[in-house]
Amino acid sequence: MHSDTRPVDPLRRLLPGLLPELRAFARFLARDAAQADDLVQEAILRALRAEAQWDPATSLRAWLFHILRNAFLEQLRRRGTERRALERLPPAEALVAAPAQEARGAVADLQRAMATLPAPQREALVLVGAHGLSHEEAAAVCGVPVGTVKARVARARAALARGWEEFSAPAATG
Repeated sequence: MHSDTRPVDPLRRLLPGLLPELRAFARFLARDAAQADDLVQEAILRALRAEAQWDPATSLRAWLFHILRNAFLEQLRRRGTERRALERLPPAEALVAAPAQEARGAVADLQRAMATLPAPQREALVLVGAHGLSHEEAAAVCGVPVGTVKARVARARAALARGWEEFSAPAATG
């Protein structure tokens, strides 16, 4: 009989501290507070059911983000709207605390610029930039090679740099 003696207590100890980040990522994906809360709850339930599968030598945050993302994608597939929903992912503003009055314009500019990025680039940039995941962790979350995440982040940053003046300049047209 095989006995698994790996400790699972770290997961239960560390999980509460990761809830704000899980909720922020869920809001980024779902664009709806209630759906985001449901996604976080589903991800936590799945993680607790599979806690013996988590290796404490790896990033719990990346593992939980991966579970949350998979739960979100499964919901989309069940509804048959994955493509439309991914294109409607919210801009970075949804992940940023309310800025001071003088910074609101800059956040709006960033929101508009982020909205022009393809969904995979936006997702990679948010995971690496806003959530501070390593490229390796983001790759694990997205289920793609590390090089793909690095390329997506680089392309997203380059596109934002090229287009920043367009979005931050005063609007000439309605």
